[in-house]
Amino acid sequence: MSANFATLSGRGTGLISGGLISFGLAFYTLHLLLFAAGFLIVAFVAAEYLTFAWSTRGFSKEWFRLERFEASKRVNRKALGLMGLRLIHEGQTAFYAEVWDSYPQTFRMVTGSPRILTWWNPGEDLRVVYGFRPYRRGAYTLGPTFILAHDAFGLAFRTLVLDSRHEVTVLPSNASMPSGHLAMRLRTKYLGTTVLRQRGYGTEFRSLREYHASDDFRSIAWKHSTKGRLFVKEFEQEMRQDFLILLDTGSFMGAGRLGEDAMDLAVDAATMLTSYIMNGEDRIGLLAFPTDPLVYLPPKRGPRNVARVLEEMALINAGAGHFSLPGALDLLSRRLEDRTHVFAFAAAQPPTRALLTSYSRFAARGHRLYLFTPELFAMYPPLPTENDQRTLAMAQSVEGTFARQTQHLIRSIGIPVISYDRRGATVKVLNLYSTLKAWGSAS
Repeated sequence: MSANFATLSGRGTGLISGGLISFGLAFYTLHLLLFAAGFLIVAFVAAEYLTFAWSTRGFSKEWFRLERFEASKRVNRKALGLMGLRLIHEGQTAFYAEVWDSYPQTFRMVTGSPRILTWWNPGEDLRVVYGFRPYRRGAYTLGPTFILAHDAFGLAFRTLVLDSRHEVTVLPSNASMPSGHLAMRLRTKYLGTTVLRQRGYGTEFRSLREYHASDDFRSIAWKHSTKGRLFVKEFEQEMRQDFLILLDTGSFMGAGRLGEDAMDLAVDAATMLTSYIMNGEDRIGLLAFPTDPLVYLPPKRGPRNVARVLEEMALINAGAGHFSLPGALDLLSRRLEDRTHVFAFAAAQPPTRALLTSYSRFAARGHRLYLFTPELFAMYPPLPTENDQRTLAMAQSVEGTFARQTQHLIRSIGIPVISYDRRGATVKVLNLYSTLKAWGSAS
């Protein structure tokens, strides 16, 4: 409705209708009291409407000035964000005002309120302050702000929209740091020391030893080998390693409740992994991939790169389509220059010949893949009724059997598979990372 005209509210319209009905009954029954009642009702509503319309003439955006303060721009998922509005009435007339600031449905109000109802005098400031808790990652907008002016009896109103918007980016959750044996393991296998080199692939020659079947044939020292005895070169390997997070953005990763689906739990675990890598000397990268790359950030060091990885992960959600693991591995085989540990969060699909070919090419370049796959039906909480719970249990049993068979086939190719449910994958990811830091590899 246009803000230039006063409009009858539902209450005002109802009273007018009641008055007209009273008029009709009065003419039908020739009852003077009904005629008088109808006349008084219609006259009262008309007088109130005209008085309100005249007193609030000129009601427009020029009457108001809005400022936002204490406005959170980046908020972690499930953390507390703050928003404050200061509105100044620069018009000439006082009125009953209802002011509210619009917000996304995925934001839950924690403290205060985005809505206020009060008598508003000219020159007076109104402050609206509220705290919210976002339950889903992404980029969101707070605002616009609505101002509704109405008369004392609520019979007429004017509306106005102040297009003052505020952008908020909801980042992945910051899980708490682990303690106990896990935190100790993250220091490397030599507790209490920092070891930056170990035996393995690298650039600084260490020694020669006899060839084993598991060794890369490219490391054979042909000049020092004989016909019946092969030797390989060993180099010092730096413990500083490259890591890359691979996110499946297909539809299967949307399994679970809003804000706690498989993708949200994967990003939470990836965020914690990124925070550990940020505190060390490792490099971190990101690939979001359904069938074509949505986002690709090559592994780099530094706080600027970490901030960009976290920012991109905040905006990634499960969408339509299906994930292509062979396509992702082919892309990484072409783009990754150094040996990289790839933490893939993806729904497990039965392996195909294309996967075997892609993974063989990927592994031959020295990269390592670790697949974290969600148990799709385990993403949902228990259902309220016994029959529903029994149906869900049957579905979980069927899906679980299929998932175990699929995971067994993927493992037979040589890809480690780690499953997770609605409790998340953070602990499993950090366990794997601590193993890689301590020993340089993990089976």
